[in-house]
Amino acid sequence: MKKLIKVLLSRRLLLIITLIAAMVFTAVAFELSILPLKYFIPLIVIIFLLAFLFYRLARDKNDRHPIKVALMKLLNVLLAIVLIIASLSLMKGSNFISSITGGNEEVIEMNVVVLKDSAYNSIDDLKEQPFGAHQGDAVNINKTETMIEDDIGEIVVTNYSTNNELVAALMDHEMSAIIVKKVDLESFDSIEDKFNEKIRIIQKYEIKLPKVAANSAKVTQEPFVVFISGRDKEGPINTFSLSDVNMIAAIHPQTKQVLLVSIPRDYYVDIKGIEGVGGQDKLTHSAKGGIDATIQTVENLIGVDMNYYAKFNFTSFMNVIDALGGIEVTVPKYDVIGRDDGVFTTRLDKYTIKPGKQTFDAKHALSFVRERYAFVDGDEVRGKNQMLMLKAIIKKCCSPSIITNMDSVFESLSDSFETNLSADDIKSLINMQIDDMAPWDVQSYRLTGDASQRVFELATVGDVTSVNANGVYVTQPDEQSVAQAREYIQQVMNGEIVKVTEESSDSDSTQNNTTSTEKNTTIE
Repeated sequence: MKKLIKVLLSRRLLLIITLIAAMVFTAVAFELSILPLKYFIPLIVIIFLLAFLFYRLARDKNDRHPIKVALMKLLNVLLAIVLIIASLSLMKGSNFISSITGGNEEVIEMNVVVLKDSAYNSIDDLKEQPFGAHQGDAVNINKTETMIEDDIGEIVVTNYSTNNELVAALMDHEMSAIIVKKVDLESFDSIEDKFNEKIRIIQKYEIKLPKVAANSAKVTQEPFVVFISGRDKEGPINTFSLSDVNMIAAIHPQTKQVLLVSIPRDYYVDIKGIEGVGGQDKLTHSAKGGIDATIQTVENLIGVDMNYYAKFNFTSFMNVIDALGGIEVTVPKYDVIGRDDGVFTTRLDKYTIKPGKQTFDAKHALSFVRERYAFVDGDEVRGKNQMLMLKAIIKKCCSPSIITNMDSVFESLSDSFETNLSADDIKSLINMQIDDMAPWDVQSYRLTGDASQRVFELATVGDVTSVNANGVYVTQPDEQSVAQAREYIQQVMNGEIVKVTEESSDSDSTQNNTTSTEKNTTIE
């Protein structure tokens, strides 16, 4: 036994183990390619030198320095352990980058719903029974109808112009079942009290939308534009939901500037990219055709082509704030209902938030960005706060502190983020940031418009126009605001340093907007 222990603790065996760990670390770090060569090569040289140094110093033929020998062997063991842990962490990071990049198929879950006290227990029980659906979602309803007919034969679907009529038809037993998107079911409780407690889902169908191809750019050398979509629903990131946060990020890696342009979710725009759908509707409803339809709609609105998209679940994305050790945000003094000091209480978790510099953890941050009921300007202020938060997160992620928090940031993003940037693009951006550690200038601009407009007709599907008898409130775009955003984006793409003034970003009208720009002479 003593002989075995002696062999296991021999300096030669410890050296072999450490060298193997060092070679594995070298291979993994090289494959991940996020560490610049000017750091990578010296680091590897130091690791191997330490391994041989500990081996050399652990030699004592006369046994006159047993403590020194034991210490050197211990250091060799610790070095091997550190290298193994570092290798596992790097592999985890590489797997994470692979999992969130390249884009995925978006999945729309369609549900066949019946009343809880009905006699229908399976889709087969609905043969020759009447179905109902909302005509405003005709494309997905038609696809679902085809899948149902593959299961039980031909069916008859009655289309209703509003969800109110659809819910009433089910509750009054005019329809045996209704076809509805999963994401819409929660909102039906506002139509019929405790609706979701009165129904059963007896069949689920998945409609898969194709991946969105990237318009690739050399992301460390030339400017590129990313469409950012924030969802506020639980579940896998590729599960369909409407987009509550819509932003354009114009990024120039040489001038180190990011311009964030926020677009109200209720912007009344021409819908593009959905088969058989035309006319105007809320921007958020373009998501019915997947993120590709929303991108096409925004491209048509702004007149700027998108290179990539980034999609995140806002609820779980906030966890990245805890991974970063908290985030600092300067809260503006808003017009708060019933108060004149700008202090407000969030509906979610009842946090009291004051104007001025605040440090938020994830829970406080989520309550902050979701609040709208406390403000006179409601959803407009919520959009501002979402941009403030994203801006603060970007700045923190570009700071040196990200190096020590990278593993926890990866973990917090694993289920809440997706992009069609390639893994190599992400790695090269990380490599670039570690290489120069240069600060980024993040500017923000918010599109404005008239939020008091009410429309009665929404998007046309084929020959059918969806009509809401109560009208739907939308935000009518301010064309000057749109034109100003287009100009800002073009300036960033041209390598100019854009400074969006507070008046330009926050005013209700863009007529008096001013901007200070200067040409960056180092960019060709």
